[in-house]
Amino acid sequence: MSRILITGGAGFIGSNLAEQLMKGGNEVVLLDRKNNPQNIRYFEDELEYVSMDVCDPRGVGELLQANGINGVVHLAAVSRVVWGEEQPEECHRTNVDGTANLLKAIRESGKRPWVIFGSSREVYGEPTEFPVKEDHKKAPMNLYGRTKLEGENMIRDFSAKNGSHSAILRFSNVYGNERDILDRVIPRFVLSGLKDQPIEIHGGGQFIDFTHINDTVEGIIRTIHMLEKKESDPSSTGGYGNGWCDDFHLLPGKPFTLQQVAASITDHLETDVPIRYGEARNYDVERFHGDPKKAERKLGFKARIAPEIGIPMTIDRFRMVMET
Repeated sequence: MSRILITGGAGFIGSNLAEQLMKGGNEVVLLDRKNNPQNIRYFEDELEYVSMDVCDPRGVGELLQANGINGVVHLAAVSRVVWGEEQPEECHRTNVDGTANLLKAIRESGKRPWVIFGSSREVYGEPTEFPVKEDHKKAPMNLYGRTKLEGENMIRDFSAKNGSHSAILRFSNVYGNERDILDRVIPRFVLSGLKDQPIEIHGGGQFIDFTHINDTVEGIIRTIHMLEKKESDPSSTGGYGNGWCDDFHLLPGKPFTLQQVAASITDHLETDVPIRYGEARNYDVERFHGDPKKAERKLGFKARIAPEIGIPMTIDRFRMVMET
């Protein structure tokens, strides 16, 4: 049993991860600045919830000192590309300053918990070859991607100097249930289909890896097991001073176009939902297809829920929630 801190823990990925970690017998502490978050309302009595900004220097330090934390999953972020463009100062404050504050608090605590950093495919910008491997050139084309890349660099430096083992996990368009941000691509498309409203696509030339939340959570948990195994082996180091650090894609490696997503929705609903096209946004990456083999090889993780399965599952989940 471990005691694990999840920052941004009331968000989509964090709340689903917390639920599964507790089912596995772990103690979970969630840090999030939301008050009375709906995503954890069904199991909030089973964990410790701390309403706090990750940029709070004193509060984060005291939380680490008081809780005997074995590991940290750092997910707190302004988590959408469009929000970063609309709120650049807040995006930098949370994603960069918040990460720096967390790592500083860990160093000053005198502890060496393992750390997982939730990053994004956005760090690559528009890739030049496919499938994209983890060592592909990083050239983010939006502020969100730049802040995530800066966070990755801080994690590597932290592992080298603090001796903590860490992992960088790059997510790609996670989807799957009602805890998601409803204006993101798949929930927005699904809700449009369920309400018999047109599906709106910005651009139309995109193809992207879409990853089901169940797979994402499994990948994070496998990473935790890997880091805990390394923690138990004093000789386990790897390329970054005394601490070990590596990066992984958590994704199926099977890209879908937005038209395929829309078609999967209309096929499952057995209805003809019209598609409307709007202008592409100049800060959106158009094409991303990641290579999942490194995570398969080193984490034993392989996504099991392809979009053609996961999208109908998501429709059924949203329909059930809407009917209750």
